[in-house]
Amino acid sequence: MMPTMTRALRLPVHLVLLALLATLLPLVLTVQAEAAPPQPVAPNFKRAIESYSGYEAQRFCSPVNRPGAEKIAGLIRKTYGSDESIGIARDSCYSTSEHNEGRAIDWMVDATTKAGRNKANAFLDWLLATDEYGNKHAMARRLGIMYIIFNRRIWRAYDPGWGSYSGTNPHTDHIHISLSYDGSTGRTSYWKRKPLGPSCSTVSLSASAPKVETDPMRYVPVPPTRLASTDSGTGMLNGPCRLVNGSGRRVDVQVTGAGPVPGRGVAAVALNVAMRRPNWTSDVTAGPAGGQIPSVTRVSANQNKISSASMVLPVGADGKVSFFTSFGATDLAVSVVGYYVDPNAPLSLRQKIAADGGDQLDAVAPKRLATLSLAATGRQQVAVAGQAKTDPASSSAVVSLTVAAGEGRGSLYAYPAGGNRPKVPVLAYARAATTVQTSVPVGRGGAIVIENQGNKSRSVAVDVAGAYEPASLAGGHSLGLRARPMTVVDTGSDLQLANLGDGATKDFSVSDAAPKGTDSVLLQVTAKAAKQPGTLTFWSAGTARPDSVDLSVTPGQSVSGTVVARVGDGRSVRVRNSGAKGVKVRITVLGSFR
Repeated sequence: MMPTMTRALRLPVHLVLLALLATLLPLVLTVQAEAAPPQPVAPNFKRAIESYSGYEAQRFCSPVNRPGAEKIAGLIRKTYGSDESIGIARDSCYSTSEHNEGRAIDWMVDATTKAGRNKANAFLDWLLATDEYGNKHAMARRLGIMYIIFNRRIWRAYDPGWGSYSGTNPHTDHIHISLSYDGSTGRTSYWKRKPLGPSCSTVSLSASAPKVETDPMRYVPVPPTRLASTDSGTGMLNGPCRLVNGSGRRVDVQVTGAGPVPGRGVAAVALNVAMRRPNWTSDVTAGPAGGQIPSVTRVSANQNKISSASMVLPVGADGKVSFFTSFGATDLAVSVVGYYVDPNAPLSLRQKIAADGGDQLDAVAPKRLATLSLAATGRQQVAVAGQAKTDPASSSAVVSLTVAAGEGRGSLYAYPAGGNRPKVPVLAYARAATTVQTSVPVGRGGAIVIENQGNKSRSVAVDVAGAYEPASLAGGHSLGLRARPMTVVDTGSDLQLANLGDGATKDFSVSDAAPKGTDSVLLQVTAKAAKQPGTLTFWSAGTARPDSVDLSVTPGQSVSGTVVARVGDGRSVRVRNSGAKGVKVRITVLGSFR
């Protein structure tokens, strides 16, 4: 019997390959999906990049989500899904943590699973990769990351590289990212394509500051002129930079021989100073270059905000004035609006500067001159000279300009009628009410122009506190600065006034800070810790309350400004708080008009 033969079934080769591919393809796709989680898509950058962040431990108890942290959380959710669990601010100020300042991020990622590790590593590899320009750890630096903790390891910007982490929490269920104060702003180069500026450089001064001129000085108004801007580099030693807190760190601004200010015969300058977008809430102080570091707050701003204030500063060594910040880093813009002639300069020099050596201030009872409704790019003319008992021959007016609270943001300009709008505004405003008291040269018909350049219409109140007039009219007074400013009211320490509640009107004495014969005083006023918005008004004790405003108070902010106030009975000044519940007020005498 012949053996039975079985013929093998033969399938076409292409069918065999298709079957094999169908079997393997899901496995290949699964491996690829597990091996390659997505990474964020970064913008295109130029070579410039931030330096590595130093270690900046928590200093304040302020558990509010910061813009930089929120933006990184948004980047993570955009890349890995909107349901990613992320925490930022945490109120646990009994312990040190950047969460207490809203500049730390906890992204819940499980290091005990392969999928979790792959996702975490994809993001961390992206953060710490070298970019096309050879910048190591590029995205971490551009985002302002200070350190990262994950799965028992820590990466430090201030000592670049991974190391073991032995803290009580191993961070196996989340990635912790702490940001520097710069990183917390959300304005680093990752978001704005331009690195934040370094610390400004200074040169050694040739001498210590000259003696502060305390003899009465006459005033010369000038068109507002920008002398320095840290963010553009104008007036700076090495281009764009920032005013940074720290020993020996300051910004020096040349004031004599700069712009319209003469090189000789000037004892003090009147400035408008804008504090621009600090990386944390902070204050700026200022004084003569080479002098003792001042303690009087001149202007304050919250993180990422802009605040403007006027100030009078004695001229220091090499014809400069110096600025210092209480914390972090900020940009500054410094503009001159006038200067005070040195009364001890040779007569020929004083007469060369101004025919009669300058103007004198005739302070008046404050009065509301106008309430303007300005379109987004509107302007209106306001008559000043000859109003509220000022002299018709006045050369410039001391006015308080209050932009009412409203939508939008912009800049306010003030200049003489018949003249051109200057390049420099008197203040920048946002939604909150904002006030600045400054001097403005008067123009045609004794009037000034108030112009709005914003994205919304706003209401602006114009109040007059006095006017500078030629000394030949013999109706004014000259300014004598104090060698050292003297604080006369501090409700926080019960100095003169224990409190200044909403609706309160109180008198305070300036007799220890201003000599006999004083007509009015130059005050530096700082208001903070208010729970509600409001205003402060100053006037001569013993007289009727005016309808003017000298300082607008904003909840959650420290607000500073200079105020000219007439003195009354017993060399006293009266102040009223309208609406600013819980406000703490500090009042310092800078000088007196006599």
